Amino acid sequence: MKLPRISLSRSDWSALGLITLAVLIFYAPVWLLGKWMPSGGGDLVSFIWPTYTFSGRMLQSGQLPLWNPHLYSGAPFWADNQSGVLYPANWLLFALPSLPYQAMEAMVIAHIWFTGIAMYVCLRLKDPARERSINAPAAALGAIAWMFSDVFVTHQGHYNLIAVAAWLPLVFLGAWRGLRDLDWRWATFGGVAFGIGTLAGHGQITYYTALLIGSIGLWWIGVWVVASLRQTSKTETQSKTRQVAPLFKRLGMLVLITAIGLGLSAGGWLPALEMTTYTARAELVYDEAAKFSLAPQALIGLVAPWVYGRGPFQFSGDFDRVAVGYIGVGSLLLAFYGMVQGIRQRQGWAIFLMILWLVAFLAALGRYFPLHRLLYDIVPGFQNLRAPARLVLLVDLAWAMLAALGLASIRWERLSKTGISTALPWVAGLVVAAELIGFGAMVEVNDDDPSAGYATYASAVEWLAQQPDGPFRIDTYFPPDAGWQQPDFAALYGGPLYDIYGIFNPLTIATYQTYYQSLGWRGSAPYNCLGVRYVLTAGEAPGDATFVPAHQTDSGLAIYENSQALPMALVVHHAVIVEDQSKAWELVHAPDWDARSVVYIEGGPPLEAQTPEREPDLTYTRYKANQIELTVMVDTPAYLVLGEVYYPGWQATVDGQPASIYRANSTFRAIYLEQPGEHIVSLAFCPITVYAGLASSIITVSAIAGMVRYLRKKSPNS
Repeated sequence: MKLPRISLSRSDWSALGLITLAVLIFYAPVWLLGKWMPSGGGDLVSFIWPTYTFSGRMLQSGQLPLWNPHLYSGAPFWADNQSGVLYPANWLLFALPSLPYQAMEAMVIAHIWFTGIAMYVCLRLKDPARERSINAPAAALGAIAWMFSDVFVTHQGHYNLIAVAAWLPLVFLGAWRGLRDLDWRWATFGGVAFGIGTLAGHGQITYYTALLIGSIGLWWIGVWVVASLRQTSKTETQSKTRQVAPLFKRLGMLVLITAIGLGLSAGGWLPALEMTTYTARAELVYDEAAKFSLAPQALIGLVAPWVYGRGPFQFSGDFDRVAVGYIGVGSLLLAFYGMVQGIRQRQGWAIFLMILWLVAFLAALGRYFPLHRLLYDIVPGFQNLRAPARLVLLVDLAWAMLAALGLASIRWERLSKTGISTALPWVAGLVVAAELIGFGAMVEVNDDDPSAGYATYASAVEWLAQQPDGPFRIDTYFPPDAGWQQPDFAALYGGPLYDIYGIFNPLTIATYQTYYQSLGWRGSAPYNCLGVRYVLTAGEAPGDATFVPAHQTDSGLAIYENSQALPMALVVHHAVIVEDQSKAWELVHAPDWDARSVVYIEGGPPLEAQTPEREPDLTYTRYKANQIELTVMVDTPAYLVLGEVYYPGWQATVDGQPASIYRANSTFRAIYLEQPGEHIVSLAFCPITVYAGLASSIITVSAIAGMVRYLRKKSPNS
């Protein structure tokens, strides 16, 4: 058994050159004219860049980025699948000593180019012995239509979304060839592409990738059903044997693709799956899940994207701005011609693509068509996702492939007398590229550096680093017109910056999100319990007279000190046991609650010890991302209450002996100190799901490497 060999013709090199040239022209405003992307910065500057900077800083210091103490009063980091810690391409970013924003832009561009090449490979490696071959110019056109399709253009600020979507053509190729040809090598290839793409970290696009694989599996099972109904044989026994064997083989290929993909990416998705159950995304009500549906009036954008505008500052519609699916009028016409030819030639590949785009398109309409509600009700996973309009990604995948089929089906030889028949397919590709570049190149670029806002914090960060008696938390408050605010600046700068919030993240722990949203006002008891010592603001004083001016930066950023702030760790001698989290939440929002006098504990022993006359000695000896250590002196039994978000995976010891961590005050942690005296309390974040996932990934990589080595030994000349 030989491994597939790939040889590139002159036409292939020309096509790859055309794809590369199209990318260079499309992004010339960025790399040649000094403009910035995406327009306004989007999540790329406000979320992804600080996230990856934190990852790089942790890895370069020899630590795994398991927990992020800088935002949301501490939050799981690795488990947030958007962190992309295990995605191989991101390792290049993490290795940079100081991650520049331009590197983030370059990574987006690189993935657009990569997915164009991937689509070209997908189209060219269709087996000519079974279906009509896609020639080089047609494959190039399909690649250009795909890499400049609407989702890629309008989501340039969502790098992780683009990175996952970039692998779709290779997943399609491996799954299609594996299930069609019953070839486990292609199935392995598809599984590897699925696994690597999953590691890039966008759950919704990963879910759509899994739907694509499942759809291909259903297609080939359907093909088997139709063939078995038509099949005739000499004996009923022989007929059943011959019929059932292909079914089990195809099921085996589907299992292989899924197992390799999930096994390879388990280090990312397994902790993410655990985290999802603690977030608001555990299940969305339908109105929330249907947000950002594809409105029918937006469909004019399929042929005239200028009507409502595509960019964030050009959009003028009275509906949600979403990707419509624009791939160019030329590509769309060729796609419909490809459908006609696919039906005439009875090409299963084309018929499958027609069904795929139609179902995905109707589902993308979300609240405007009943199919999405039906999927929400009966298909697991749809209850956890918003923005059904992103399903146009699968629509554009199908249309780009069908456009390539359409161009390949045109009989250019009828024009051979003119001597230009061989050039016309390339001209068609250039026309499509020109249209897509003309209407897409300036959608997500502008003149302003979106990362410039972070410089405003530099002097404040320097001042905060000099303040004694840490650790402490900060809070940021900006008026609506403060355009330079960057809520995740604490993650970007690191150091002693521990913010009680950050940019809105749908994967914030739900209990903390609820607690934060119910603080009431700056200076309330629940607010002071967070340990907020300083508030950074660009406007007026953030609260009452208890917030006093502490520092004014040259950039106009004012820092106020919260004179009523509590430390991030308290020793409390009175504990009330509550039956559940909701009861604790109710009690901590009582107007007379004092966090220094009483703590509300779930599952721990009650405590009514006498409060000592002197304040207990409490000192932080270590405060790192994954480790906390304190020295505590108590005269009577007490609870050590930490203003750290409660989450599974944290382990505690008291004087080297294991200790339980209890949920305290509905959202935080507490450790019971039963014996008087001095204690060393240590906490370490050791999430079992991360290590189990990493073990699964390593085992899968080893198995794949073993298969490749076996094939090389068996086919030394391959």
